[in-house]
Amino acid sequence: MGFSEAVQWWDEWQLRLLVLASLLLQYFLFVAALLRKRRIPPWLRSVTWLAYQGGDAVAIYALAILFNRHEEEELLTHPGSAHLDTLWAPILLLHLGGQDGITAYSIEDNELWGRHFLIAVSQITVAIYVFRKSWWSGDDILLRAAILLFVPGILKCLEKPWALKHASISSIAESSGSSLEKTLRDDGTVCKNVDSLDQFVQAAAAYVRGESHSQTLPGQSGHRVKHEPYHFFVDLNYPYSIRLSNLMYMSKSKRRDDGRAHDRVHAALSKAFDRLYTKHKASFGGLLRAAVVFLTFVGIGLFQKSHRGAYDGADVTVTYILLCCTAVLEFISACFVLGSGLPLPDDQVAQYNLIGYLARNDKHRWLMELARRLRCRDYLDRLWCTAPCEPSRGITQRVHDHVAGGWKDKNYYVHDADTQPQIARTITYRWFNDCRGQWTVKKELSGDNNKTLNLKQSLRRPFDESVLLWHLATDFCYFDHVDTGSEATRRSRVMSNYMAYLLFVKPEMLMPGTRRRLFKAASYELKKLLFNPPQDGKEQAEKKTTGEKKTEKKAPLGSKEELARKIIQKVKSTKDSTKGSGGLVREAWVLAQELMSIDDAKKEKTWRVIEGVWVEMLCFSAARCRGYLHAKSLGKGGEYLSYVWLLLSYMGMETLAERMQRTELPAEGDTGAAVMTEDPTSTTAVESTGDCV
Repeated sequence: MGFSEAVQWWDEWQLRLLVLASLLLQYFLFVAALLRKRRIPPWLRSVTWLAYQGGDAVAIYALAILFNRHEEEELLTHPGSAHLDTLWAPILLLHLGGQDGITAYSIEDNELWGRHFLIAVSQITVAIYVFRKSWWSGDDILLRAAILLFVPGILKCLEKPWALKHASISSIAESSGSSLEKTLRDDGTVCKNVDSLDQFVQAAAAYVRGESHSQTLPGQSGHRVKHEPYHFFVDLNYPYSIRLSNLMYMSKSKRRDDGRAHDRVHAALSKAFDRLYTKHKASFGGLLRAAVVFLTFVGIGLFQKSHRGAYDGADVTVTYILLCCTAVLEFISACFVLGSGLPLPDDQVAQYNLIGYLARNDKHRWLMELARRLRCRDYLDRLWCTAPCEPSRGITQRVHDHVAGGWKDKNYYVHDADTQPQIARTITYRWFNDCRGQWTVKKELSGDNNKTLNLKQSLRRPFDESVLLWHLATDFCYFDHVDTGSEATRRSRVMSNYMAYLLFVKPEMLMPGTRRRLFKAASYELKKLLFNPPQDGKEQAEKKTTGEKKTEKKAPLGSKEELARKIIQKVKSTKDSTKGSGGLVREAWVLAQELMSIDDAKKEKTWRVIEGVWVEMLCFSAARCRGYLHAKSLGKGGEYLSYVWLLLSYMGMETLAERMQRTELPAEGDTGAAVMTEDPTSTTAVESTGDCV
């Protein structure tokens, strides 16, 4: 085939290939939408993004070619050149409407609803203009088929910007206020006399401890936890009355490991995803959706009865493919919208390990060096996790037990008749919410103050440093022959690796102001420890005199287990390692030694303490992450931190909005140096509204 023949073939088949490519992209997006709640590989997520962006571009380009072609052709004077491609205009509008399960790819797309609305209006205008000016056939049946196809095409094209607007942050904030007013007006299950923090804390603690059955709300048996937590994403709170209702509902579970709390949070996040990223919560209605599907199939029947033989055979084939495949796709999409919706989101916990990070980089030296030269090393590090994801159901149950245990413990929710009980309850409630390990230490190691000095000091450090310190200490305890094989050990390591993942990959979610560079700084410190062993004074003097540089040959580090034990041996042989000086790695080893000295018999208490501290750190981080970041993460497979964040809200814990708007509590003495004491029940303790120390 010569060049001129190739150009002629392209001119003839260009539009046909474009509309078929648009159809193929819609099918791919439909399948990809079913996987969006899962942790899919990064390459598949990138391909999905390209298809999401390219789907609209291909459909718009096809409409532009259709417009230009029929502007140049005078079909009324040359009926022999008539094609069926004008009938494809309403089908392209259906494609522009996109798939119901992938209205927005990211949370930012929702804010661009105005742009999508203008694009939809312009393309509808172009399609109608082309159809009106270029219709050639006297076949009334074919004309009716085209008009009927325009109805679902226009509706779907306008439905997309409507769904995007419905899921925008401003719309969520506005709708949350109106829905909340309706709930307060119509819901007879809420206890309307609970309107202050003190009343809420008192009633909630009494109910969870089972001391006050009179606090059961009217109609409580019919109450359900609010499964649509959209207002949480804009950092708005339910009133105390509804929060008490939710807490009562979430506390109904009697069996310890039935996983009911996990399932409730799982379902709530699934509905939140549908609201933010799909049309499932913003479609025009079930009857209208059914009408769209019906009209699409009617269009196929009318085309079957038309005079198809008068047109080009290739156009007839392409038209059949477009009509039938589009109708089937609309039918399946409608079943998901009117049915149960998309599958539930993935509830796996991502894992990133500092020692595993070193072992991986050493194993793939050439690849990491190439990435460094291409200036994409940092991007590769973020994508390449060091361990497969782990299930989260058991961790969710531990978080639930931790919060319920806080409500039940009388030592923290006291009534001091000699002072002001409201202040005492508020202080202890906030202290519990601010703990990131102190509650576990006080509960498990009370009376061992001399043996837990380093442990307590590690919890007073900046949070990102505490996370890294405990991450290394957890690995040291695990690899230094203290693996008990218990569930507490497994959960501790899963939470440790997940918090390291947040620190390195998503520091903005771990806590505002998190320093991601600490992870690489610790990695550099480990390398220095491995390849630069300490020298005695004689060796150092000889080195200064001769000027020789004695370097240890960098042998392969081996697997993560081998590397961990090498690090432990190195840090054990380092002078003054028991004093906790000389860097984060040595401090982590001192902390690990202190943890391993607890309950030397079976080491079960050691892992109970480690697990409890990680649960508190997980809660501490989740409660300080903005709702917007939780919403954003849902579009990329979700983060387990969102499970903890939502569970804490349902269990009556302090929200980020409340924490940011705390009022200063009455203080005695010098308020310039006021801090909270170790004992939250002390009535002389004065709170500084910051993290507990």
